[in-house]
Amino acid sequence: MDYQFRFWHSLLNPSKLAFALDNQEQDYQIKGYRSRFFILLGITILFFVIRSIWGMGSENLTYLLAENLEEEYIVSRYLSVFGAVVKGLLFFAFHYYFISICLAILTDHSFRAISKIQLFVLASILLEKVILFSVFTLSGFTTAISFLSLGPISTYITDDSFVIYFFNQLTIATAASIYIQYNFLSRWEEESKGLLLTKIIGLHIFFALVTAGISILPLYDYVTKVVGL
Repeated sequence: MDYQFRFWHSLLNPSKLAFALDNQEQDYQIKGYRSRFFILLGITILFFVIRSIWGMGSENLTYLLAENLEEEYIVSRYLSVFGAVVKGLLFFAFHYYFISICLAILTDHSFRAISKIQLFVLASILLEKVILFSVFTLSGFTTAISFLSLGPISTYITDDSFVIYFFNQLTIATAASIYIQYNFLSRWEEESKGLLLTKIIGLHIFFALVTAGISILPLYDYVTKVVGL
């Protein structure tokens, strides 16, 4: 039998997709998925490139123009765009492959099946980033704290950078990701679904803590000291 993968239809009908994924080994063909995969990959890379062209993340290059170093500025911008492509690929690979591996280890479910579910998660995270970027574009400036997260609320409670960056990782997309992952994985769960939900939430909290830790580290200073700059 064949299952026609259509993004919104599959997202809103998790039981049918879960059944198809669970029976892939019995020649249950899922058609149309590969094209959606490459479309989302292309959109992800394009988004990071557009964001780089707009200047987000490359603010430190402005001094080159101020010092009339036009050629250096142009080369730096090209390198920045190339870096954006790499960043887009890494972003996609992290959420599609690495998170799928983590969930497969935690739940003992098939990596092949979980990775397909991650396509929906990637779309939700990317959509949130597009909304943030659109607001930044209209306002003409960016902020380190997302208004779609718990970050702004945490600033009223504490001044600790680590805590603020941690809550900044808990966004609407995080809630959507947890819902999508649980909604699909629970179709295959025969034991405690509460434990499954705990594992999924725990994974998100773990990576939020890691990201917060990285955010407060002066990585640029460390790198320059290592290479002797």
